[in-house]
Amino acid sequence: MRRLAAGCWLGILAFVPLLAAGQGSESRALKTLDAYVAAHAANGDFSGIVLVSRHGRRIYEKSVGFASRSFSVPNREGIRFLVASVTKTFTAAGIALLQDEGKLKIGDGLDLYLPELAPAKKIKLWHLLAHESGLDNPDYDAIAARAVSPDELVAMIGAKPLLFEPGADSRYSNAGYVVLARVIEKVSGQGFGDFLQRRIFSRLGMTGSGALGSGAIVPRLAEGYIPGVGTGFLRPQPRDPSALFGSGNVYSTAADLDRWLTAIDRHELFDITTQPYPFGWGKRTWFDKQVLVQSGITDGYSSIILTVPKEELHVVVLMNTQSGFTGDEGKTLLGIAAGQPATLPAKRAAPAAVPRAVLERYAGLYLWGQAKIPLHIQTDGQVLSLRWADSAAVVPLTPLSESEFLDRTSFGRIRFQDQGLLWTQNGEDTPAPRGQE
Repeated sequence: MRRLAAGCWLGILAFVPLLAAGQGSESRALKTLDAYVAAHAANGDFSGIVLVSRHGRRIYEKSVGFASRSFSVPNREGIRFLVASVTKTFTAAGIALLQDEGKLKIGDGLDLYLPELAPAKKIKLWHLLAHESGLDNPDYDAIAARAVSPDELVAMIGAKPLLFEPGADSRYSNAGYVVLARVIEKVSGQGFGDFLQRRIFSRLGMTGSGALGSGAIVPRLAEGYIPGVGTGFLRPQPRDPSALFGSGNVYSTAADLDRWLTAIDRHELFDITTQPYPFGWGKRTWFDKQVLVQSGITDGYSSIILTVPKEELHVVVLMNTQSGFTGDEGKTLLGIAAGQPATLPAKRAAPAAVPRAVLERYAGLYLWGQAKIPLHIQTDGQVLSLRWADSAAVVPLTPLSESEFLDRTSFGRIRFQDQGLLWTQNGEDTPAPRGQE
């Protein structure tokens, strides 16, 4: 136990904030940023790396926690993380590169490339890029523990009925980017990972990046964790990365992603400003700044990449745990860097003791929000956990009192009431009455 405590101390202090520039407002902002990260780390809600740069100069970098808790290996520069949906920025870039070469057009029908996909005649590449295709995701839990080929994924997607007519609505879609990655393979004649390596990573000097395949051993790849009760961590259920093809299977480093943001700012590979929308990214206006941002979350990992192109101001967050720390897409971190005040999280108290009978009384089905999304609350007699809809992912809850619990993956709070529960997140309350099992 003493050795573990010492290792954790080293992990938290592995990088000191880069405050050498450090007089005036920038120094104060970076000290606030450091305090904000440290406070989340003290609660067990941050494990990973934060990097902030401006015009190519790193002004803040800090590593926290362990890349491997089993072997007490700290997070540090050069550690690789699965970046989840940040992968979509590379998939969309691949389509942009092929369009610039005249090999496809985003207005093309999908049936030109994947005629075997049942609804392909209704779908244009544009719909896939903009999350307007209506394609439903594959059943991830059914394929979680085995390798699947891109063609098998596409077939699973095509076998499901459309959620809506293409172009008639919008819904964030992993399936659309799986299909786009397969289009890249068809058009380029290369595997998705090889295409990214040759056309993006190698050209930009992103030596720590790649696409994770089934069974691959990647040196310096951080192990993923989910939050346990209190401030602890647990290993998630094993999942094969092949199901994340094109939508979430890229791994990278903080330095590489900072380089990627510079390439986007300076239009080094393609000009993102010529696109009707920055495909693969979110477009925001925060603190009177025009922002491009993408975040990602998957079992054991969370990530954010963010740029203010006019200032070449970058924020990169890579975490080997799931946490509400990334829930606002980095808006708070950008605000701190821009001199905005920030509220630091309070030190979390020890978990409350809740009698077994009370935990068992809370267990059951709840129907969340107007959409009545199933929320399953379950217990083993010692810990209360939640599971959304038909997902297999089970999240332990931290008891704050006998009637209030915290979901550390989202910072959502659950208060149990007579006829159901109240879910509070980002200042908004969503009721979830009890349902029938």
